[in-house]
Amino acid sequence: MEKGSNYLSAVEGVLRGFIITVILLLIFAVIMTFVDIGSRVRYIFYVITNILSIMYGVIYAVRRIGKKGWLVGIGVTLLYLLILYVVSIISGNSAAISSYGVKRLLLDLIVGALSGMIAINL
Repeated sequence: MEKGSNYLSAVEGVLRGFIITVILLLIFAVIMTFVDIGSRVRYIFYVITNILSIMYGVIYAVRRIGKKGWLVGIGVTLLYLLILYVVSIISGNSAAISSYGVKRLLLDLIVGALSGMIAINL
């Protein structure tokens, strides 16, 4: 593959990750309409949704690129999280990053890197 298609594959992986995020959040919103769900369950669902979306996006991108799985995984994860952060700020959330945010960032980066390593060996 030529260099330009590598970047395109990474961006495509991020977009596919966001599609998974939107689908899962829509399903969860429908469920929350009918069932009263506590904040702890919502938090766990958001973390799982984030992890699954990153995993899918990274695996897609790495399978298309075919090399440097961990590096592509970290890159796709960072791009996904950057876009998610910007959308969060635009929607009215605080721009401050708490210790909770740093922990989630580290978790997501680890998941992205590991997903890239696994995808390169599939």
